[in-house]
Amino acid sequence: MAIDDKLLHEDVQARHDALDVSRSFVVQAPAGSGKTELLIQRYLKLLGVVDEPEEILAITFTRKAAAEMLLRVLAALRAARAGEQPEEEHRQLTMRLASRALERSSERNWNLIGSPRRMRIQTLDSLNRSIAKAQPITSPEGSS
Repeated sequence: MAIDDKLLHEDVQARHDALDVSRSFVVQAPAGSGKTELLIQRYLKLLGVVDEPEEILAITFTRKAAAEMLLRVLAALRAARAGEQPEEEHRQLTMRLASRALERSSERNWNLIGSPRRMRIQTLDSLNRSIAKAQPITSPEGSS
């Protein structure tokens, strides 16, 4: 197997492994390699199996990244609802996962597209604030 073929095979396998929602996974890759798309696919796959969308927590470092991820998840859900059929294989996978997430949303009456705040895509700082608010006695904010 040539080096390029081996690297491609390893990349495909790593992407497949990252979509195994029964376990945690770390994604490390250079800019422009499709990390955000992969994370969106994992998020959509999780939406297809959870009881409530709030059970999923996606954490980013910046508000810009959190907003982009939420917008891209919503765009995938809207595209799936519209029945779009992209040509690229990775986008086809995104559409299949988004379609399943919409089915789950319908089964459970989530209305994900109309209620995007149910999707917990937030920054690490906002997660820390919510934990501090939930534990006011033990946090410095609650000891005034």
